[in-house]
Amino acid sequence: MLVRALLHRITLASVLWAACAAAAEGSQAGSATTGAIGGRVIEARTGAALSRVLVTIEGSGPAELTDDEGRFELTGVEAGLRRLLISVVGYTFVRREVNVAPGERLELTIPLSEGTGTYAESVTVSTDRFHAPDPGVASQQVLGSADIQNLRGVAADDPLRAVQVLPGVATGDDLRSEFSVRGSGFGQMNLTVDGFASAYLLHTVRAVEDFSQSGSVAMINSDILENVTLLNGGYAQRFGDRTGGEVNFRLREGSRDRHQVRAAVSGTSASAVLEGPIGASRRGSWLVSGRHSYLHLIVERLMEEEGLHFKFADAQAKFVYDLTSSQRAELAILTGRSRFRSSQPGGNADDVFDGTNATAMAVSTWRMVWPSAMLTGKGMSAWNGFANDDAIGRVRLDEGADTQLAGRVDVTAALGPFAVEAGIQVERSDQRRTRIRYIQPRHQTVNDYEARGSRAGAYSLVRWAAGRLTIAPGVRADRWSVTGESTASPWVQSELRVGRGATLRGGAGVYRQFPAFEHTVGLLGRSDARASRADQFDLGVEQRIGEALRAQVTTYLRTEEGFFRRAGAETRLDGTRIVVGDQRAAFEQRLDGQSRGIELLVQRRHPNGLSGWISYAYGRHRRHDTVTGERYWSDLDQRHTLNIYAFYRVSDRTSLSAKLRAGSNTPAPGYFRQVDEGYFLSEQRNEYRLPAYSRLDVRANRTFSWGAHRLTLFGEVMNVLNRENVRFAPPNLTREPVRVFRLFEPLIPVVPSVGVLIEW
Repeated sequence: MLVRALLHRITLASVLWAACAAAAEGSQAGSATTGAIGGRVIEARTGAALSRVLVTIEGSGPAELTDDEGRFELTGVEAGLRRLLISVVGYTFVRREVNVAPGERLELTIPLSEGTGTYAESVTVSTDRFHAPDPGVASQQVLGSADIQNLRGVAADDPLRAVQVLPGVATGDDLRSEFSVRGSGFGQMNLTVDGFASAYLLHTVRAVEDFSQSGSVAMINSDILENVTLLNGGYAQRFGDRTGGEVNFRLREGSRDRHQVRAAVSGTSASAVLEGPIGASRRGSWLVSGRHSYLHLIVERLMEEEGLHFKFADAQAKFVYDLTSSQRAELAILTGRSRFRSSQPGGNADDVFDGTNATAMAVSTWRMVWPSAMLTGKGMSAWNGFANDDAIGRVRLDEGADTQLAGRVDVTAALGPFAVEAGIQVERSDQRRTRIRYIQPRHQTVNDYEARGSRAGAYSLVRWAAGRLTIAPGVRADRWSVTGESTASPWVQSELRVGRGATLRGGAGVYRQFPAFEHTVGLLGRSDARASRADQFDLGVEQRIGEALRAQVTTYLRTEEGFFRRAGAETRLDGTRIVVGDQRAAFEQRLDGQSRGIELLVQRRHPNGLSGWISYAYGRHRRHDTVTGERYWSDLDQRHTLNIYAFYRVSDRTSLSAKLRAGSNTPAPGYFRQVDEGYFLSEQRNEYRLPAYSRLDVRANRTFSWGAHRLTLFGEVMNVLNRENVRFAPPNLTREPVRVFRLFEPLIPVVPSVGVLIEW
């Protein structure tokens, strides 16, 4: 019995030992075929942690959402080469190849670029969540790719529509990209792309009178933009020849990581972006984009009574290549074509037309970088051609062609406490114009010329930093061959960090703009024309509240001298006598003016929570005609402007956004007044104001991932409250009793729009 019991115990122990050994071997075998991946997902620009980001292994591998610190942990990942997929709405879709070692844990930091940016494993991080590309400018805003996507509008797909929501920007026209800032019109603002200013970045109708009905859209696909910067005033004059604000477009590079495709289709347009690395060494990248609009199908139905028809197509490309570790070459190409038709019955003889506009532009860049200096050389060539036909009599109302050739060299250097920047630019422009208008009893030539001119300019600035104080004086000199005039434009900027998150900024400067060809040559020009001048003064204070919130208050004053007006072209009332405007009236340099106001901003930027801003601007812009003595409110005098934007990421797949643009609106430009329900000719210019403008748009985005692909559905409702907004239209006139009709036309009512974006 004792022996049997002993044998039983030995047998039981042997079984238990064998089971434990088998379990241990199984555990070792499992760890020998799997590994783990952990790490953090951060925002590429700021380094902030991104929560609720979906991290998966392609195929049937594990998946996890990042926590509040942006961390994730994937266990049981099969060893070998695996593809990691990282997806969150509002950021670029990342596919990263990783090699998982058996029994090992791989630690990763994955930066995500916002919007349509490209993926890069190494990034330069700025801890400041608020962009500030030009220190010392009291009022400046930068839109990143994600905000551009949400604000551009599904129907128009226009980055300038995104700029229209920025603080201090006034607009009241649903069909046009143009806007005003502090009473300055679009023609007084610099519009630049990749470091060159150009007037040909819009799909629009060229050469029609300022207040004729038409439409416009930016000639740049929003999907290829890295950011857009708006400088309201008081900025360094690197480009010159403008008296108003400045808008800078920066095109992004293509992906150096892999080839990828983005295709989008909405109710009004279709677009595609293709990009990838150059060569096996990936020392460069290429990017090609195409866009085609069928917006006219929507506009024709929404505004059938106005008879509007507008469509466009464009393409862009950018090539970047690192010649050496310190030298880079770039080439950007933009081209586009648009067509606008107006066929409103009962309008003026020149209101019924068919207009086409085409543009081609190329910018080349060479850059050399040293540890404390950078040298940049750029060249630009551009061509624009347009024609407007009378759709009834087939009369060519407008025809023209422009060419622009320019080159510039810029250098920046750090010299102890000083940062020095200087540049020189040479530009040649050729312009041809023919304008014909109906002047009873027939069509007659209003303007006809061919002209050529060159502009040479140079600037320099020095930024001196001493503790909390920064001072940056600068000066610009220009010469315009058409008038033979040379100008000098000094400025100074300053910034004082007073502590506890508060910063004071101020600036003052002289800004000049040379007369255009039509001001100096042809039947409407004057040979004695000189540069217009604006003196700008800005003072602002900014208060930071934590890392994600800031408040700004900016006051400004701008005085103007020598601006142009065609007073003889406007029909007005002189006592009881009607003075009919002459379309052949010449430009005269007879306007002075003053603009002053205040801009308020509260802005929050948070990668995981609510982001956006609330801004309010109050301004007064007065004009004085030095010949007649007339004093009146400017054509762009909008007293009250309210712009609001809000964005919230609900989950890794869903986001919501809304934007509100509201304003007290501008005067109806001309001599008009309202009596009861009727509109009549007046002796006082800009006496009648258009009804207040208000438009609320809402948008939702939802992503779906399958395999290495991602689909995003987006929907938008324009003018949710169905506000009956209007814009000014050239009126008709009856002599008895001097009454005007069709003073304004309705804008877009409530309109839903949907689209889809596919990435692979």
